[in-house]
Amino acid sequence: MAEGGGCRERPDAETQKSELGALMRTTLQRGAQWYLIDSRWFKQWKKYVGFDSWDMYNVGEHNLFPGPIDNSGLSGIAAENMVVTDVYNHRFHKIFQMDEGLNHIMPRDDIFVYEVCSTSADGSECVTLPVYFREKKSRPSSTSSGALLYGQPLLVSVPKHKLTLESLYQAVCERISRYIKQPLPEESGSSPGEPGACNGSGGSCEGEDEEEMEHQEDGKEQLSETEGSGEDEPGSDHGETTQKKVGGRPCAKKLFTFSLVNSYGTADINSLATDGKLLKLNSRSTLAIDWDSETRSLYYDEQESEAYEKHVSMLQPQKKKKTAMALRDCIELFTTMETLGEQDPWYCPNCKKHQQATKKFDLWSLPKILVVHLKRFSYSRYWRDKLDTVVEFPVRGLNMSEFVCDLSARPYVYDLIAVSNHYGAMGVGHYTAYAKNKLNGKWYYFDDSNVSLASEDQIVTKAAYVLFYQRRDDDEFYKTPSSLTNFPGSSDRGTRPSSSQQGMGDDEACSMDTN
Repeated sequence: MAEGGGCRERPDAETQKSELGALMRTTLQRGAQWYLIDSRWFKQWKKYVGFDSWDMYNVGEHNLFPGPIDNSGLSGIAAENMVVTDVYNHRFHKIFQMDEGLNHIMPRDDIFVYEVCSTSADGSECVTLPVYFREKKSRPSSTSSGALLYGQPLLVSVPKHKLTLESLYQAVCERISRYIKQPLPEESGSSPGEPGACNGSGGSCEGEDEEEMEHQEDGKEQLSETEGSGEDEPGSDHGETTQKKVGGRPCAKKLFTFSLVNSYGTADINSLATDGKLLKLNSRSTLAIDWDSETRSLYYDEQESEAYEKHVSMLQPQKKKKTAMALRDCIELFTTMETLGEQDPWYCPNCKKHQQATKKFDLWSLPKILVVHLKRFSYSRYWRDKLDTVVEFPVRGLNMSEFVCDLSARPYVYDLIAVSNHYGAMGVGHYTAYAKNKLNGKWYYFDDSNVSLASEDQIVTKAAYVLFYQRRDDDEFYKTPSSLTNFPGSSDRGTRPSSSQQGMGDDEACSMDTN
């Protein structure tokens, strides 16, 4: 990138500027910014716009060729072997098709481009499978296991005629070899393809009596739990990979196991067949590799898995990200007098005309359960977007007393009991929730059928959409005055000005939309 004024040092700067201006159908002024592009990209771009030389270039729609710009020469990878994806919350939010426009990608999206193989070295067809990382969480006094997504997902290509459990395991291990802190456990006993050898699902061994499982090609999603048989010992962990012996030979322990899951990675559909036969999977199938906590901590390098090399373009000044805002600011804005715009007049019942007016919401009383609905979606005549600004809200001791107009009202102090999260964009997305257990006081994370223990520092995120607060009782309020969260700069109860009031029932939950 260069400043327009600085280009005068070159002998042909003015000529270049005039040519660029004609090309872009605009005029470059002193101080205007323009970009110097790579000559390799320019050669590819010429094929698209039909540009032969500066002298012979004619501005006009007749020069445009249909189709995408082929920039595969810049990366050294064929365009058909690259897949563009939108990754969000450890899963694929969207996998883009080759003919989709760039306007489908928003500035806030995290775009990952994966190298895949459409055909193998011998010319046979390959199947590309989405793979999610999950950590199995054992549940005490239960035969089922929860799973927590982590890391960045993979796209793994395997030749269709070699799509067995072992080849799939080896393909994934090869892809994540950079993430492994220690060498893979050495194989002991017979090889995975032989009778009595270990396979990559559940650490079980072939040669034992197993029921063959058919896979669902179209991905009929159903919740599945690992059911314990009557022969299992109490407290056995069904989610961990175990080691067994067959014919006196120990089976090698696998790093992870496979599960066929839904597109969100939250519901198990089937386990994979362990009989060495070809797996009935296609590009619509989604897999999860499940790690137990101990194996993940020993072999998986979290820091290396997130490492990347910065391109030179990343060194340029970037647009500053939006800073977080406090819940207090939202509530103040909610109760501030607003002047209606000219396009949003109010019909006056006295003069029978539409007049420009003001509106204001006041709180006269608050209920036992207070529901705060954050504005996450922005609407205008021409544009709709989701707002990802982080709103910082207190987990306990939310003091709403200063916002209530009734000076004689009781103290309104609330503690957070639940949060509804929204991931995605308008029209498409995924909901999760945090909720506090009333009996043990612990927080839990709900993601479809999976429930996992959570901590308070995980709750405040940019995905928070609806907040649920419970009012403290009078006796509890007076017992724990030190835990109140008084907003900075808040005024005393007795100095609140009175104004036009809008009452809210005290006997039921109400919703405060901070639009």
